[in-house]
Formats: sequence, structure tokens, C-alpha cells
Amino acid sequence: MRMRRLLLPLPLLVALGLPVAAHAAVSIAGGGFAQSDPSSAGAAAIVSSGASIPAVPLEVQGSLLIPFTKAGGFAATAEIRGFTGGGYGGAYVGAGAGVGTLSSDRSSAAVLTAFAGKSIAPQTSIEIRLYKQLENTGATAGFIGVRFSF
Repeated sequence: MRMRRLLLPLPLLVALGLPVAAHAAVSIAGGGFAQSDPSSAGAAAIVSSGASIPAVPLEVQGSLLIPFTKAGGFAATAEIRGFTGGGYGGAYVGAGAGVGTLSSDRSSAAVLTAFAGKSIAPQTSIEIRLYKQLENTGATAGFIGVRFSF
């Protein structure tokens, strides 16, 4: 009887439109990358996977940045991305935090990221990102590229 009382409100909550988990989306971005300390420039790839929150225009995602530069390194971040509207699915902005090795001594430390993008075609957007590793030897890095969503 107690279990039945707990399950009875579930259809009501679903009918009211409370958030329900959505399928995960995967995207890949490629483009130019530059960082300070050590000064390095080249290409980078970002792989992201996330799920939207249907009741609000937000997406929770995880991203992995892999720079193809002499300095190397990586940054793995958990992010929140918000949608702003517009054509072809609109624009988006977001921020995140995680861990990475974007420092001159390749030590692992906390990393912050902020990013923005604008759709240019279905499933395709231009994206710009800024990364900052939080330590004395940490680098500031930038990325600009094209993102393809699947």
C-alpha cells in the first residue's frame, strides 16, 4: 500500500511537464588553438557529450580538449550550456570547470572554461572558447573552430 501511494503522483508529475531525461548528444569540434606559458599554437579537437534538460533551455555536457601543439596537454571539463535562440538552432553560451594539464610544467590542476557559439547550418556551428588553468604555472588558452553535432 505504501509503495502504491509513492507511485500514484508519478503520472501527475509527468503530466505537469517536470524535467525528464533526454538522450545524449555527441559533437566534435576542430580548429585553431593557442596558449600562453608555454607559448604554443596549432590545432585542437574537442569531443563533447551531453543531455538537454527539456523544461529549460539548458544542456549539461562533458568535454575533452586535445591540443595538437608542441606543448600538448589536455582539459576535461563538466559544462552547462544555455541556448539563446536565432536561426539554424540559434546561438549558445556556456561555462565549465574541470581538470587539465595546460601548464608549462604539465602538472594537473583545476581548469575553467567559457565558450560561445553560433549555428551556421543544421548540426554545424562556429565556436570560440577560453580556458584558464588555475595555478601559478597555468596557461590561458583559446580555441576557435567548427563544431559538428550528431
